[in-house]
Amino acid sequence: MTFATGTGTANAGIVCPECSTPATGNFCSSCGADLRSGPGLLGSMTSTARMSFPGTYLRVLRSPVKATVALAEDPSYRQHVSFLLTGLAIFCVIMVPFIVQSADPTGAMAHYSESMQTLMKVLSQTGIYFGAIMTFALGYFTFRVFAKTPRTLNQYLKLYCLAYGFMMPPYALYDYMARGVFKSTGLSSFAQTAPTPEQMMSAPFFVSLAVSLLMWAYFIAIHRRFWNMALWKAGVLYTLVALVANQAGYYVMYQFGYWATYFLIQAGVVTV
Repeated sequence: MTFATGTGTANAGIVCPECSTPATGNFCSSCGADLRSGPGLLGSMTSTARMSFPGTYLRVLRSPVKATVALAEDPSYRQHVSFLLTGLAIFCVIMVPFIVQSADPTGAMAHYSESMQTLMKVLSQTGIYFGAIMTFALGYFTFRVFAKTPRTLNQYLKLYCLAYGFMMPPYALYDYMARGVFKSTGLSSFAQTAPTPEQMMSAPFFVSLAVSLLMWAYFIAIHRRFWNMALWKAGVLYTLVALVANQAGYYVMYQFGYWATYFLIQAGVVTV
């Protein structure tokens, strides 16, 4: 039985399709599933489209800061990990030419053995993931201490996944256009080598810098809204978290990489 209201349709006497719990209203009180789509094939298709990667991405694109935080707070949205993985997959597909180029055996690693090159690539990728995990963990506990609005770890994980899933495709697309099409400076150019004075005075450098600052501002803005704090406070905290996590992650991975390489060489698994 349904009752029409001024704000929509409230469901009564139905069973949640996600957890099979008797539910009323627009959301399941047990698992938070969205019950507004109604029964039948059309309702299922509507719900699937709304929660899909394109549907979610378009929603975030229309209002990046507001929509990202709203989805992180929405108990019915549980596709955040899938959204992140899809964004990363798109990033990897677009960035394949540059990944292959960086793995060119005639480059800087040419004098190392194949096993050592493989180990260095594995350690490099591990360092990226470890840095992301450290930034996430340090970010949550830092903002949790200084913010007045309590947030759960799962809510912050959703925010983190949504933000990175949203930013990865345009990051890769910009790099593809800058480096692949226009043969100029991209966002990932300086991840390999520091910019030269000539590069720092070029127009592509300033454009890439502006895009980087725009992304930085997005992350600060979603933290400000999510944690309900002053903009300057969110900016200071996020900047400190990013810097500390970067330095700490580098130190930990340097030690881990050093000893891992040492033991693998001693065991004969890796040769120089």
